Amino acid sequence: MQTDAPELPERSFPRPAASSRSAAPAPVFILGLRGKIVLFSVLLAALPLLVSSLSMIDATRGELKSVVNDRLIAAAGSLMDEIRLTLEPALQTLSLLRAGLDHLTLPVEGKVALLHSGVEDLQGLEALQLVVAGRPPVYLFKQRFKARLDRAEVLPAQGLAMPVESVSALQAQGGVEVGEPFYLSGLDAWLLPLSVRLREPIAGQESLLVAYLDLGELRRGLAGRDFVSGGGVWLLGPQGAPLFSGDRPPPAAGLAALGREPPTTPSGTVVVAPFRTEEGAAMLVAVGVMENPPWTVLVAASEQQAYAAVDRMQHDLVFWLALGMAAAIVGAWVLANRIAGPIRQMARVTRRVGRGDFRVSIQGVARRDEIGALAQQLNFMIRGLAESHQRLDHLAHHDSLTGLPNRRMVLEHLPRALDEARHGGERVALLFLDLDRFKNVNDSLGHAVGDRLLVKAAARLRACLGEGEMAARLGGDEFLVVVRDVRDRQAVAAIATRLIGTFAAPFQLLENELYVGLTIGISLIPDDGFEVAELIGKSDMAMYRAKEEGRGHYRFFDADLKSKAVRKLSLDGRLRRAVDGGLLEVYYQPQVDIERGRIVATEALLRWPDQQGGFVASPSEFIPLAEETGLIVALGDWVMDSVCRQTRAWHLAGLPKVSASVNVSAIQFRRPDFFRKVRQCLEGSHLDAGYLGLELTEGVLLEDTRRSFKLMSEIKEMGIQVLIDDFGTGYSSLAYLRRLPIDYVKVAQEFVMGIGSNQNDAMIVGAVIALARSLGLKTIAEGVENSDQLAFLAQRHCDLIQGYYFGRPLSAERFQCLLGQEARLGPSGSAPLEPCD
Repeated sequence: MQTDAPELPERSFPRPAASSRSAAPAPVFILGLRGKIVLFSVLLAALPLLVSSLSMIDATRGELKSVVNDRLIAAAGSLMDEIRLTLEPALQTLSLLRAGLDHLTLPVEGKVALLHSGVEDLQGLEALQLVVAGRPPVYLFKQRFKARLDRAEVLPAQGLAMPVESVSALQAQGGVEVGEPFYLSGLDAWLLPLSVRLREPIAGQESLLVAYLDLGELRRGLAGRDFVSGGGVWLLGPQGAPLFSGDRPPPAAGLAALGREPPTTPSGTVVVAPFRTEEGAAMLVAVGVMENPPWTVLVAASEQQAYAAVDRMQHDLVFWLALGMAAAIVGAWVLANRIAGPIRQMARVTRRVGRGDFRVSIQGVARRDEIGALAQQLNFMIRGLAESHQRLDHLAHHDSLTGLPNRRMVLEHLPRALDEARHGGERVALLFLDLDRFKNVNDSLGHAVGDRLLVKAAARLRACLGEGEMAARLGGDEFLVVVRDVRDRQAVAAIATRLIGTFAAPFQLLENELYVGLTIGISLIPDDGFEVAELIGKSDMAMYRAKEEGRGHYRFFDADLKSKAVRKLSLDGRLRRAVDGGLLEVYYQPQVDIERGRIVATEALLRWPDQQGGFVASPSEFIPLAEETGLIVALGDWVMDSVCRQTRAWHLAGLPKVSASVNVSAIQFRRPDFFRKVRQCLEGSHLDAGYLGLELTEGVLLEDTRRSFKLMSEIKEMGIQVLIDDFGTGYSSLAYLRRLPIDYVKVAQEFVMGIGSNQNDAMIVGAVIALARSLGLKTIAEGVENSDQLAFLAQRHCDLIQGYYFGRPLSAERFQCLLGQEARLGPSGSAPLEPCD
């Protein structure tokens, strides 16, 4: 009983195949479920906010434009009001001083004294200057202002200057004239000269009264009124230049031009107009026109800066929108991981299961929701598929009848075992086993009994396996035994002998005791190669050769078997083409009547000429091949028809009427239409049935004696001659010689050729001839090659002689020529026939 016998390895689950990178297509981006969830969530959260914000910004921008315009107008108006509040008290004071001076009839010194007494009470005015034509100007200061001049060491004549060139240039009449502000650097003060012409001359000369107003507060207020960065506030004089020399110019020349052009609007009016700088920047400008003083107020702001609130709103909107989108993305990501993550895992697991990997499972099945339930169901399905796959895999790689590994498993897994043996330096033997006479069991007892026999044979084979031996069923009644780590051929031969001996005992099935033996073919590794399919084929070749040599033994593969198998395969194709192309030919060998010395019969022999004077293959090589492939049926029918027509043609040509015998294959003879084919050949050729002979072997007749007797009786009734070929080489049963309707017994040439050299062969030939004569049968001796053999056969009264001594097999044309010569043979000493050339 086998202990720990190694088995062929179980087939493992296939791993997913790595895809080839060399031919990989360009990657195509496909938005997955997670990305779709995130994108949808972001759009759902941010799109309404974005749409509402954009519409709100657009509406807000329009409203803000009105607000900015109003703000610019208010700034310009406020500045104009401040200028008026600053200048009007001074203008009124100066007007009152002129009125007082004009009504007083005092000399110059008196008027100066009057002005000096009231200078401290002047509102907003820091100094007075009385200019009388032809006299030096007289300066009157407030004490505080005079102190500042003294500290700054500024001389009145240097720091305060009359803004007009001469008194005659003053207005003839009218109010106070406002000059341009000027800057006293020593005092860090801006002074505005206000001048008025006295109506009454002083000392008979034209006079001018100039007051200097301190614009420090106005200048500081103006500097603090910058609307926004990029814009500004400007006071422009009548010439369009900034009144304060240190002020930066307007951002564009066009703004200054607004101050130079005569105003088209009433004094005190403020208008707002869009403007674009030379650099292309959009501006909003409020323009205020003043009559006295004739100044222009400009308040400008860039639209971008003017709409800073909108920008801040946009900035805030972007911030909150980004914050909302971030919150949406985080929430969507969590949701996607909660939903899409398990689904993606299920998809990956499903793909791997689809590729045959059943070792995977889905994680996170503990969730108490629909996804968790789905994951549990998928895991359950995967386990079921794995179990089914294991069962199918076992069925695919094991024989369903015997349970042994099958051919597929051998071809898939044996290479690995052989590779391990090769690297380990082991010798491995493959024994190809075939059950003898198994077909007879199937044909006689049925396939059910045959299957039970195979089961018992497999069990017996499994039981007799030793360590390092494993068995598989390749199909039908063929088994394979693999033996690892064998020492030499003798060890393998001992194993084969043991297996054959194991099957020598009968199998008990129902009430039948069946004897089936083993025939074994053996191939060795590394002697005969390493490829499993090739090694199995070689052991199969060796097994078939062992069957040809006799069943119930073993044979090792050798190179001669391979060459013969290759030639057999080549001949198979060539033979089929030769049959289809009519390249085979019937030859005729004469059979001579010893007593009359005449050719009385001939044997039709099939030949395969090579068109070069030789033959492609011998009949002993291609006829068994034709029987194996089934071509023998078509060949046999063609030969029989050709022989019948040729024999009839010779008869019609007036040649000696000879009979022709045709060899019949066992396959032909067993066909149910054999008798009908023979009759059709005779009827088609109009040949007399007595001139046709059928040569059968002993084995053909004994396979089914009842059918053989019936068929041969029908043949005999038609008048056809029946010949037993190669008598003495088979069973040589005297019973069938007595019962079967036979005309001739042909003595096998292997015994005839031994006459003169082997006494036993001579005795066998004599006994066969004597036995045939006693049963009333005629004899034909084959293989006669010399005169000694001829003389021996003549003495034993053999009826017909056939052999090279009288003539080789000839083509139909040459045999016809031979018949035309009417050559004769005398008694035993006659010369052989000379064939025609």
